[in-house]
Amino acid sequence: MVKVAIAQAHLQVGDVPGNILETKKLIEQASNQGAQIIVLPELANTGYVFESKEELSKMLEKDNCLEIWQKESKEKKLIIVAGFAQKINNEFFNNSVIIIDGEIKTIQTKNHLWENEKKFFTSGTKIPEIIETKYGKISTMICYDAEFPEYVRNVAEKGCELLCVPLNWPTGAYNKPSSEKRPMELLKMMSMAANNKIWIAICDRTGSERNVDWLQSSALINPDGWPIAEVGPKSGFVIADIELKEAQDKKISPYNDVFKDRRPELYSF
Repeated sequence: MVKVAIAQAHLQVGDVPGNILETKKLIEQASNQGAQIIVLPELANTGYVFESKEELSKMLEKDNCLEIWQKESKEKKLIIVAGFAQKINNEFFNNSVIIIDGEIKTIQTKNHLWENEKKFFTSGTKIPEIIETKYGKISTMICYDAEFPEYVRNVAEKGCELLCVPLNWPTGAYNKPSSEKRPMELLKMMSMAANNKIWIAICDRTGSERNVDWLQSSALINPDGWPIAEVGPKSGFVIADIELKEAQDKKISPYNDVFKDRRPELYSF
């Protein structure tokens, strides 16, 4: 068993020191309650609603989020998965990092950019890596990436047991039927977990930002597609004990297996 924490941070665009301090506080609190894997939101260092590349560039001049998260990971023997903006050679990237015991194991760049992100970021070009940990196999992708079934299936077929998804879900982009308590974006992630029989940890954020609010729908979803822990409309975290190896069982009935029943010759092009 491993204790997984979803840390829904209150972020503000441009307040890099304040945002990093907020993530550090949540990491410390979750660790004190026994968390061993901690997932943070997308763009947890900068916030999300940028006005220009010049503004974003200035934000990143004194950014030290990776060093802070590495230090927390090493001191507390944690796995930290977090989203962050990065500037390399005058290009900007929307990234997610997996840090284990202070060591950066992978940095994944967002491949599917949402709306105004295309004005600021360069999209990625690589499939997420599967990272072996003492608890099981984990991977990461970012927000809109996880809405593409083929993309999620790719990491699931490679053995991913826990997919960690930092995200920022703006409320204005989605319609939520009054009869449904969960927004469509969360329902999509529930379907991805069930269709691939994997654990999915999604971490949203809070904090109104330039007239944009957030769905605040952070959750840990089991391989049957059901959230077993949700943070709710607040800044804070939830922790749940899970067994990653449950994701190795792809059976959904005595005669059906979500991988073995596939007939790709009928729908692969």
